[in-house]
Parts: sequence; structure tokens; C-alpha cells
Amino acid sequence: MKEIDGDKILTYTVSIALAVVTGVFVNKIPRTRGKNPIFHAIFVAASIAILIFLPEEIQETVFSPGGVVVVGTILPVYVSIVAILTPGEADDSTWLNFWVVSGTLSYLTEFIDDIKHHMPNGGEHWYEFEFFLTLWMILPFTDGSTLFYDKITERFIRPYALKVKTYAEGWIGFLMLAVNSSYLWFAWFIFMSFPEEQRRFFVIAMGTVYPVAASIIALTTKEDGKDDSFWLTYWACFSLLFLAMDYLENFIGHIRGFYSICMVATIYLFLPAFDGANVVFRRILVPLSGQYENMLLHDAYLVRKDMEKKIPNKYHERVFQRAAGVFTNQKKE
Repeated sequence: MKEIDGDKILTYTVSIALAVVTGVFVNKIPRTRGKNPIFHAIFVAASIAILIFLPEEIQETVFSPGGVVVVGTILPVYVSIVAILTPGEADDSTWLNFWVVSGTLSYLTEFIDDIKHHMPNGGEHWYEFEFFLTLWMILPFTDGSTLFYDKITERFIRPYALKVKTYAEGWIGFLMLAVNSSYLWFAWFIFMSFPEEQRRFFVIAMGTVYPVAASIIALTTKEDGKDDSFWLTYWACFSLLFLAMDYLENFIGHIRGFYSICMVATIYLFLPAFDGANVVFRRILVPLSGQYENMLLHDAYLVRKDMEKKIPNKYHERVFQRAAGVFTNQKKE
């Protein structure tokens, strides 16, 4: 990613604020699963009009790596945080759909910057395409991420995702054995022997291939929704880790241990043994997004669900009434 110029900081700050405000309303509008072709036609027409009439100096800022970050990372992360803390799993699945598609697209098309560097005309309109494609997936009227999941992911990709997930879990088991056997230093030595570009590739692959496969399986396995929430939490955290890596490598990427730290942080986020994504989510992302009170309410909701499973139905009303008294510090005889 190119360094953000100082004169664009205000523009991006305002854009981030608008993204957060937009995020408040996105989850409240019913999604269409992309079934209405009229909305897609309107979106395409509006996109063309913007490209024609929007002043060029504004386009250079909006349709840039920074603009794509705002619409493709900041907004989805904020909305994902809200979705995780909302009772019910439907919105979790909605945004996990988005990360399966957008996460793969964003993290595995990093070569576009190299193409533009060596061939200025090669990726000339890539950021316009990525910007509008991301909007198409996010907006509830077009709901492109769900449409893509219904037409492509579930039909054609899921069988391969199951194989990838099974294969990757075998390697994860080996990794945990290495950790427990104190052989992790050997794996680190091999990793450090790779050239810088290959180390970067391994970090991206580690953070996307298995999580994408596991997310697809979570979406197609309708049980209690815990897997959806787990992987949605992961993507919210990893997308920001990737963003930080992508920016900081311009300054400290040459330091030999930089990608090792990124690799360790990635593994920390998705391995259940560490539960790192949940820790980062609760201690960092929730307070920063102003959702702390909602997190406490969501915890209470989970406690209620757990009680409903464990308590026989005939005792529900009485027990919940007494439990309400406990929560309000009222002693009930």
C-alpha cells in the first residue's frame, strides 16, 4: 500500500466517520439476498454516473488504496462488531459471507500494486473496480456477498473447502505438537530462511486459506451459530492486522523479524488454544467501537441461552424471575 499523503488525512478521517455512521444503518435494513435485478441495474447505473461526473481530484482520493480500506475494511469491521454483539446468528452469517468473498479478494490481489508499479496502465482502473465491487457486496439492496455465496460458494466451492479445512487441520495439529514438543524453533528457522516476499506470502496464506475454508464450512453447517461468530470475530481482527502489516512494512518491513511477528500474531488469532481473536475483540475492538455496553448485554443473552438449555422447561418461568432479581440486586424470598 502506498503511504497516505498528509493532505489526504482529513479526507480519510471524514470518510471513516461516514463509514461508521453508515454502519449503524446497514444492519437495520433488510437484506435482499441479491434477488432483485432492478437494484443491481440501479447500482451499475449509479456507479457509471459517479465515474463520469465526480471530479477527478476527488476520484483520485476515493478510488485509491486508502479509499478501498475505508469501504472494504473500516466499515465491514465496524458492522461485523455490531453483528457479533447482536442476539441471534443471522447477521453473523451475513457478514461472514462478506469476509469469505472480500477477504479472499483483498488479501490475494496484492500483486496489483506491483503490476501498477511496473506497468502503469496494467491496473489503471483496479481500485475503481474493487471499490464498487465491495459496495455491491455490502449494501443491503444489492447484497452481493450473499448472492455470491448462494450461486457460487455453496454450490461449487464448499466441497473443496471441506478438503482444505481437513488438510489444514492436520497441519495445525502438527503445529500444536511442535509447540508442545519445543520444536517450534525449527519451523521458525525454516520460515526465516525464505526470501522476504515468500515470508509475506506465507503470512497471507496462513491468514486466509484455512480461515476461508473454515468459514465456508461454518456457513453451511447450521448448528448453534458459534462457528459463525468465531470466524466473524477472527476476520474483524485479522483484517486490521493485515492492514497494519501492509502499512508498516513500508517502514520496518526490511527488519528480519517483522514477518515472523505477523505470522505469530496471525496464528494467535485463529488457534482455539489461544482464543486470540476473542481476546483482541473484547479488549480492543469493542471499546474502540463504543460497543462495550452491548457486549455486556450480549454476554447476558448467552447466559440466558445456556440456562434455557440446562433448566427443564417447567422451571423456566420461576427460575428466570428469580434470576432477574439477582441481576437487579433484589432479594426475593
